[in-house]
Amino acid sequence: MKNKQLLCVLFPLLVACTGQRHQQQVSSESIIEEAVRKGEVLKGEIVPIDTALFRYAYRMRVQGDKAVILDLHNADYYYHVFTYPDFQYQSSFGKRGEGPGESIYAANIRFAGQDTVWVLDDGKGRMYQYSGIAGGKTPKQEKDILLDKRLFRSLDFDLKDASTVVIPDYSGENRFSWASLSSGELLRKSEQIPVSDPELLRESAPAVAQGWNSFVSFSPDKKILVSVTQFGDRLDIYSMASQKHIGELGGDGEPQFKVSPEGYGLPAGRICYYDVQVTDQYIYTIYDGRKFKDIMKLADAYQQGGKILRISTHEGDVVKTYVLDRPIAGIYVDEAAGMLFGLDVNADEQIVKFPLPYMESRRSCLRSDSSFHASCRSADEIRRLWLFPYRHVSNAGSR
Repeated sequence: MKNKQLLCVLFPLLVACTGQRHQQQVSSESIIEEAVRKGEVLKGEIVPIDTALFRYAYRMRVQGDKAVILDLHNADYYYHVFTYPDFQYQSSFGKRGEGPGESIYAANIRFAGQDTVWVLDDGKGRMYQYSGIAGGKTPKQEKDILLDKRLFRSLDFDLKDASTVVIPDYSGENRFSWASLSSGELLRKSEQIPVSDPELLRESAPAVAQGWNSFVSFSPDKKILVSVTQFGDRLDIYSMASQKHIGELGGDGEPQFKVSPEGYGLPAGRICYYDVQVTDQYIYTIYDGRKFKDIMKLADAYQQGGKILRISTHEGDVVKTYVLDRPIAGIYVDEAAGMLFGLDVNADEQIVKFPLPYMESRRSCLRSDSSFHASCRSADEIRRLWLFPYRHVSNAGSR
């Protein structure tokens, strides 16, 4: 079922800097126009499911042969379990409601094991752990954790390890909050929002945090944490071991917002990143880039989601940019299959798959001993420079 609510109004948050790099000033509009002109648009294929479930399929998580999809606007349950990759429906959990163990506003979900997940309810400021996420099983709530009130608002999260969760710091005091998964207690805060006007941060920290609302993702080995801003073209990479930080500012610029008389940060520029996934080798992001003033002109014709898929290294270098044939809100990249799964909240059938030619070309360059042919290595370097013009110009001392 189509839903025309502006999701972007629901989310507000943060970012940080210790070495900022600037991408070439190329707008998202130019990227899409160039892809259409060259005929380089990836065409998606609907993945049918055998039951009508989704109203706003927002996030997809995959673990082995199972997938869980978070539906923000489902009337009964927030989370739905499927087999993967054929998406046969198995069960639903996370009942919507205000009762014990129920969720008022689900924000995200992460796997914590083969059949265990953690979910976040921003409405109650709680996290729940469920087991039995598998075919033939009924998901069961195992833990109910009340988060520390100092976390303020909790709109996204990822798991550092079995005992610690990272949540963007909505107060604006820092970039991230780290909390205990056993008690919900705030353990520490880290990093700062790299807003270009430090005085604004000092005077209106919560408003800056709202304007810099971000989504986060750890690499599978937990060595890097990546954050992207919803209302600006900003990507940040944090090394957990070395504390090194790389900040990427793209062509659409940093988040633009206005501080209301009540002290809220109201987005005033663009809707930018929708989702981020970090794999062993790459950072995948889905990006929109449309201006709010243009979105308002579309009225009911507006379709939510981003059409631009960026693939970056763990050092922040964009190696490939794709344009999709439809906007999607959430992503899951299966590198082994060379496939991107996206969630199209504007359609009745909301799971869509796209082939990733770049991953196929990389696999064809691999020998049986996993070493690259010399010709493929040079071609890989060339890709860094020509596909759509996101070459980086480093500031002095930025790396």
